[in-house]
Amino acid sequence: MTAAGAISSARPVRASLDFRDVAGRTHLMGQHTPHPFHITRPFRHLSDPQGMATLYLQSSSGGLYGDDDLGLTIRMGQGAAAHVTTQASTIVHDARGRAGAVQDVRLDIGPGGWLEYLPDPAILMSGARLSNRVTARVAEGSRLIMADAQLSHDPGGDGQPFGHLENAVSIVGPEGPLAIDRFDLAGTDWLRRTGGTRCSGMILTYGAGAAGPAMIAAMTPLAGLYAGLSTFAERDIHILRFLAEDGVALSRALTTAWRAARIALTGSPPHARRK
Repeated sequence: MTAAGAISSARPVRASLDFRDVAGRTHLMGQHTPHPFHITRPFRHLSDPQGMATLYLQSSSGGLYGDDDLGLTIRMGQGAAAHVTTQASTIVHDARGRAGAVQDVRLDIGPGGWLEYLPDPAILMSGARLSNRVTARVAEGSRLIMADAQLSHDPGGDGQPFGHLENAVSIVGPEGPLAIDRFDLAGTDWLRRTGGTRCSGMILTYGAGAAGPAMIAAMTPLAGLYAGLSTFAERDIHILRFLAEDGVALSRALTTAWRAARIALTGSPPHARRK
């Protein structure tokens, strides 16, 4: 279903990335990236956890359009570690009377796997309609740090909001769902629901108990933000939510929270990912 509640007539496009640990180093062992998906060659940073690979997701289409139906599956084998991010924010264009774009991301993290899935925010242009779903399946001993963020942008400055946003993030363990975070709203309600701010985001961690307190502590001194932390200790899940006054503050919040989580888990700051 799309954000408008109608079935898209577009042909679904599905991509996949398979990471595996080989002798203590993570390698991209399988990929299927049809248009508009594109990726960089994986690379490494010395300050990262042992063997971690970094990969950038790219798009050859310039964003999401009114009838796109895109899916991405990232599989992490046992003990594999990867940092997956995007080259830039994803622009969600005016649907122009079409049903709306669908983006379905599935993260499968095997035992002892470590995935940092940190895409840049989605930019919801005037008239945009988006159904965004992220489902993470986590195994015993796995770790996940993931971001989900959006900002509303009216390029004409004439008060035209995006059309509709349906957003769902789910964490599923071996015995069933651990957390489901879902909201659904029209663009006309965005500013009322956010207290007048155009930028909203969250970072969720699983299997990383020390990360939650570290993230909220790091966010507190930042200007232009309103943040709060939800802790589900029995499920080892932390959800950091924040509202930001502009895109700069939103990007700063995402980077600061990720950096704090990494330091809490490894004792070392991560190498900045240049965009």
